[in-house]
Amino acid sequence: MTDLETCAIPQPRLPAAELPPEAAESGITSLLGQFGHAPGLIESWLAWYGPRMAAGIVPTRTKELCRLAVAARTGCHMCQNGRFPDPATGEAAAPPDDADAVAAGDFARFSDPERAALAYTVAFYEDHRTIPDDVIQQACDALGYDGFIELALMVAQFTGMGRLFSALGIASG
Repeated sequence: MTDLETCAIPQPRLPAAELPPEAAESGITSLLGQFGHAPGLIESWLAWYGPRMAAGIVPTRTKELCRLAVAARTGCHMCQNGRFPDPATGEAAAPPDDADAVAAGDFARFSDPERAALAYTVAFYEDHRTIPDDVIQQACDALGYDGFIELALMVAQFTGMGRLFSALGIASG
């Protein structure tokens, strides 16, 4: 594979749906163009997703690091290039150096709870049927059972949606 092939911006797999003019202002026209064939579907998912990223027991930063770890594996262009903001500051929940470390699989710079969450994320992505008990226990110890369940739900949806976005050829714009 050449560098151009590995860096190529994905092309949508479906023809773009006709979108209302305000959709152009969203910054996610590639996503809306594909899901516009089922009006309201992606909007309802976004209404579910946003609050779960911005609130809950698990810090937004931890969820964002895990989202980026999945994105590095799915190859989802939109997921790799988007950044979820920290609700308190409005800045990226994972600054560029942290995002680069996650993409490189270098988790040493992160806190113990973040490393436990990332270990679970990678194990889930690689094979959800063979996650070692100690990986789940470490995530539970770091996040609590309630935090672990929240993280597990988010990692599952990151994985599924990231794979879907990648399969549909959704780019970041």
